[in-house]
Amino acid sequence: MRYTDLITIAMPVYERKEYFLEALDSAINQTIKCRIIVVDNNSSHDFFKTTCKQKGIKYYKNERNIGMAGNFERCIELAESEYVTTLQDDDKLSPIYVESFLDAITKHPDVDVFFSNFVKNIGGSKYPHSHILPYGYMKDGKKIIEYAIKYKLGFPYMCSSIKKTIFSGFYKEYAGSYDWLWIYSNADKFTFYGDSRALYEFREHELQDTRNNSLKYCFSLPYLYDVILKEKAPNRKLERRASIHAFWELICFKSMATKDTIKEFAKNESLYGIYFVRKLSNNIFIRIIYALPKGAVYFAYRVFRKLGFTS
Repeated sequence: MRYTDLITIAMPVYERKEYFLEALDSAINQTIKCRIIVVDNNSSHDFFKTTCKQKGIKYYKNERNIGMAGNFERCIELAESEYVTTLQDDDKLSPIYVESFLDAITKHPDVDVFFSNFVKNIGGSKYPHSHILPYGYMKDGKKIIEYAIKYKLGFPYMCSSIKKTIFSGFYKEYAGSYDWLWIYSNADKFTFYGDSRALYEFREHELQDTRNNSLKYCFSLPYLYDVILKEKAPNRKLERRASIHAFWELICFKSMATKDTIKEFAKNESLYGIYFVRKLSNNIFIRIIYALPKGAVYFAYRVFRKLGFTS
């Protein structure tokens, strides 16, 4: 049996049991074995603890719930290896994920972030995703930035193995897009390797956090485009494109949120809320659109999107 100490598969868990065994078994059944840990964000039951004991997996339980981003950080902190991949409890790894990672690191020892392609699991069936991603060896992450602007956000953080020494911590003042905020804020400092094979299975389901908090994630996207990516854009053309993406994400948010919801988000003191209020104050066109009824904006946005006018 082949084994490596170079990487830890760390699983952040909280309450949800439904898909855990499949996810854990996918980590255990790698062609090259590695360290595996489960980090429980103070669940109310002992299911994870009992299962880990039965399978010989190292288990940790936080003394209190430290939030999703905090628990992902805790996984990285507790991993006793050079690299960490955080496998979510409702997803699955291909049996050759670790093998592929090791092959890439052997060929390119300077890689900071390894990632792979992925598929979506919807109701037990597998489907391709809609993102366009760069693959192969990337000496710096400028290509990651360029692809995010050209083809929209889509970096598969969940498929990534991160070198511990480059991790600087997540922004925890807001619950949405903390992983994208970190990776896109720092991508131009890192060396990447992307495997074009689908080595990760991302499950979509009714208990999924991204699905149940879609408005929170939508609210964070204009900032990522207009502040993070626009600042890092290598030329004026991509700067303009990042601004256009930000505009349409603001319209998308307006099309989804009620007037009272928008007021609540505007009170948010995170960097996203501060950006949002400033955008409404400084851009009269955005302010006019936000004064329109939600239904009208929703209809117009869907029409423009269908016609291909949105970014």
